[in-house]
Amino acid sequence: MDANLFQRMRQHIILNEGTSPASYRDSAGLLTAGYGFKVDNADTFAKLPFQVRDGQSGEMRPATEDEKRAEFDRINSLPQKQLDGEVKDGKAFILTKSDMDSKLASEIAAREAKIKTEVGAANWERLSDGQKTAVLDVHYANGSLAEFPKLKQAIKDGNAEVIGKNVDFHSKDDQERWTYNTKRLARNRAEAQGISEADAKRSVDADLKNGNLRPGYKPSDKTSDASDMDQNPSIGGLANEAEQTASADPRIAALRERAAAPILDPARSVLLKPVENWTEGEMKDVLRSAGEDFTGWKSGDPLKAHLYERVQDWHTTHYGDGEQQYDGGKPVEPRAIRPIPDESFAPVTPQGEDLWQASARMGDTLAKAAERDGYGKAVKGLQRGLNLLNDANPLPERSPAWGDYTKQPPLAEDGDYGPKTDFALKDVLSRHGAAKADDAMALGRFDIFAKEAKAKGSADGLDQATKDVFGPLYNGSDAPNGVLQATLNKLGGNGGPPLTEDNWIGPKTTESFAQVMDTTDPTDFTRSLGSNLGLL
Repeated sequence: MDANLFQRMRQHIILNEGTSPASYRDSAGLLTAGYGFKVDNADTFAKLPFQVRDGQSGEMRPATEDEKRAEFDRINSLPQKQLDGEVKDGKAFILTKSDMDSKLASEIAAREAKIKTEVGAANWERLSDGQKTAVLDVHYANGSLAEFPKLKQAIKDGNAEVIGKNVDFHSKDDQERWTYNTKRLARNRAEAQGISEADAKRSVDADLKNGNLRPGYKPSDKTSDASDMDQNPSIGGLANEAEQTASADPRIAALRERAAAPILDPARSVLLKPVENWTEGEMKDVLRSAGEDFTGWKSGDPLKAHLYERVQDWHTTHYGDGEQQYDGGKPVEPRAIRPIPDESFAPVTPQGEDLWQASARMGDTLAKAAERDGYGKAVKGLQRGLNLLNDANPLPERSPAWGDYTKQPPLAEDGDYGPKTDFALKDVLSRHGAAKADDAMALGRFDIFAKEAKAKGSADGLDQATKDVFGPLYNGSDAPNGVLQATLNKLGGNGGPPLTEDNWIGPKTTESFAQVMDTTDPTDFTRSLGSNLGLL
């Protein structure tokens, strides 16, 4: 999905669903939060990254799973008026904008993938962007297209007229009465039929007045046998990940979705591009974020300083770093020393690959590692590898007019693929490319093995671990084994004769590795090995 279509879908859904960082009751009386995220049971509530105000510090912090489950039990029976009071009193559990945006991006990707399986990928790709936007909104609001047979068939047939007539839907309110959201119907018709929203609204009003409105489906209590998502139409816009994937660990599916999704925050997205490619509007997005997004307890965040620094870099790149010139005591408007881009482009890797596609592919690689090694261990390996790569490749020197960059803290190696880890991966991809990201992940995985070997005093499995980690980078070659042996020899090995660097990890190499781990920090060894392999 290209960035323009994604933004179109995103804006359409947010306009239709509304925005609420705190929980509220939808028209059917179900607990909902964010951009229409259904949280009508403790499991779905606990999966969302709610923030809660700390009772001692008074600052917002991530809520624990136990806190979220207890909160759901507490508010599940509260009427809307009391929920509103919780927000005013600062008691409500809150979703941040970045977390809401990330969740929505994951859902859009998941919905598109599901629609493709229902109607066929080729049929989906034939649709206009407007038709795709309307169809995805129908899916988002209803959980599937299972109850829209005419719409599905029209997509398969490529019948634009029938598609335009079947993107209407209705729902039940909390008193079991069927209701229409006429504004949403008008927006969907406008997108699907390629007409103005005003004309679409007149069309909806006329159909309502004349009794001609046809919702496109007749809601049923029956469940479909098409898929898990089809069996849960009552969950509305958002089924939880466990119901959308066959994976034993739903976090792996969520990881894939987050990695494949674009960064929605304008300022963060711009940071993934070289400053010479920023438009003036993008520079102002970064400046606005630095001034508005880091107030109160966030004011000391090093990222705030970095945003200002990148704005300074933009000015230096386009106007130079010379002193301000004056004419008769009045400052002279500086002239650009290079053209300022007029058109914004999506971020790419240094090799020219679409950044979101590169990130999606890395997400697949990480997900496979998580299926093999476990979610937490695989993610921690990526986090450690990104830290190793960033330590070895700091940001370049800047103009002496500004001084050094503010040092940014390392990525937390907590084994959870959240927004910060996702941004760190995309940042590495944008600065170094996919190959270096693969290198970083391999080194992180090896470092985890080294730390475990040190902890248990045994390097059993070194041969297989080295093959698993470095084999894919070297097309199955044993060459990394020889570099490992050379690194051990350089550090003294087992105190005896140097190892034969024959690319074979046998008992001697394994014993030497275990002994080196006794006297060496595993991460220092990994750095040396990574440098010798040319991975850092």
